[in-house]
Amino acid sequence: MLIVMVPLRRFIAFLLVVAALLSPATPAAATDFSLVGSGWGHGVGLSQYGAKAMGADGNAYESIVGHYFNGVIIAPVATASPLTFVSLDPTPFLVGLIQDSRTVSFTIESDAARLCFDVTGSCFALVQPGGTYRFGSDGAGGCVFLRIPADGRPVAVGHSGSCAASVRPVSDRTVISIPFKARSYRYGTLRFRQDPVSDGIHTVYEIGIDDYMKGLSEVPESWSTAALEAQVVVSRSYAVWHALDRGDEGGLSDDRKDECFCNLRDDTSDQVFRGWTGEATHPRWVAAVASTASQVMTANGTIALGLYSSSSGGATEDYVDVFGETGHPYLVTATDGQAFSDSAANPHATWTAGYDQAALAATFGFSWVSNAVVSERNGSGSARSIRLSGIVGGRPAETTISGLEMRSSFSLRSTTFDIVVTPQFDDVSAGHRFAGEVLGLSELGITSGCTALSFCPERPVTRAEMAAFLVRALALPPAGEPAPFADDDGHALEAEIAALHASGITSGCTALSFCPERPVTRAETAAFLIRSLA
Repeated sequence: MLIVMVPLRRFIAFLLVVAALLSPATPAAATDFSLVGSGWGHGVGLSQYGAKAMGADGNAYESIVGHYFNGVIIAPVATASPLTFVSLDPTPFLVGLIQDSRTVSFTIESDAARLCFDVTGSCFALVQPGGTYRFGSDGAGGCVFLRIPADGRPVAVGHSGSCAASVRPVSDRTVISIPFKARSYRYGTLRFRQDPVSDGIHTVYEIGIDDYMKGLSEVPESWSTAALEAQVVVSRSYAVWHALDRGDEGGLSDDRKDECFCNLRDDTSDQVFRGWTGEATHPRWVAAVASTASQVMTANGTIALGLYSSSSGGATEDYVDVFGETGHPYLVTATDGQAFSDSAANPHATWTAGYDQAALAATFGFSWVSNAVVSERNGSGSARSIRLSGIVGGRPAETTISGLEMRSSFSLRSTTFDIVVTPQFDDVSAGHRFAGEVLGLSELGITSGCTALSFCPERPVTRAEMAAFLVRALALPPAGEPAPFADDDGHALEAEIAALHASGITSGCTALSFCPERPVTRAETAAFLIRSLA
């Protein structure tokens, strides 16, 4: 008896659908999924393009903030957070610039600075503009300051058994440059701290609240003053809230010390801080910092968390729907139609992302995906849940994923989207009972349909089509000679009939005939299958 080694995945797919019509036509394109959406970002809090439009339409920054943050009050930090380190310490922000490095190079661009070891409090050198210096481990548990002269040969200028050190400005005109960052810094102290786990060096900039704010540049300079001021108040609230949450240097958790030894980072994990480099090129932003000096959002007497994104999809998100936590009652859904007005000129008002089914299948554990629908939406209209249908392990299957998971998996701009499914065949909709099985046969190269765009799902299968079905599903080798049938000569599937005969799976409808155009009966199907499995 002939033993046929069958690729399991292919044969399981074949067994699920035996009613398929084959043709030598070019296969249709795979099922496509188009996501048509709007907005960019998590959508919680301030919509930047909505704020732009409100400012352009004459709204003051207080009105803009109040629209996106339900019930907040704008107040100075000192009154909103009395007797905390952010109000008592003139430089409470510890901004992480570089994490876990072996060495850090820096130069003094203007005025002068002192090199100090912080454990002893000793400052041992006054550094003038123009020189390049390097700080790092000495390889023996301590750290050293090196001067790098023009000949490139480092000269030690200070050494300590501790790696807690600083570069302290002598005035507010001192500018410190870090070539690795391609940025310069003013108004603060450059500090070095040792990672408690790796022993690498964290580079941290200690700076005051509004001096920190000057180094941000979150929206274009060309926007209205009110839009800039609204962004400043929200960004300042973000920074103060997180600094309080994470603590000052003495209050940092071990994990935070390991991560950056900071209460804010200078990248998109917090806010992008460019220091003096950003401040010098954004005068209108700096003016907005000055006109809203020290002002933050408060709720119930405490600092409110300032969140923002480029724009929503028409309404901002409730905090709990995005982050899964309560405790911020001011971060609830707000209308954001203004983000789509002419005055917004929002480049993210609409977007489209396209994927074939293989991308969804590989990401979410399917053999193939035949359909995807948004099954539940949040109050904002964004996608809360998405139901995927297809085949898993040769069986029809469904699973539900969150809109957040979809966004994260495919780096979508937002979770506000609709899904448009383009089925492979015009006559097998994405919601068809056997859509997954039909798609599977096509994906495996077992069928290309009755035409280039049709599958003819309700039409019976002929014996010739069954032969082709089996040959392709089982990956049978070509026959060395034609089958001994008189009625298949010149047939489009003559080669497949011959291969099936050579394998021993068929002997024809008679000794000399195959009856290629006759519908295959259930009994004949039984014979075909059992011989294939033998």
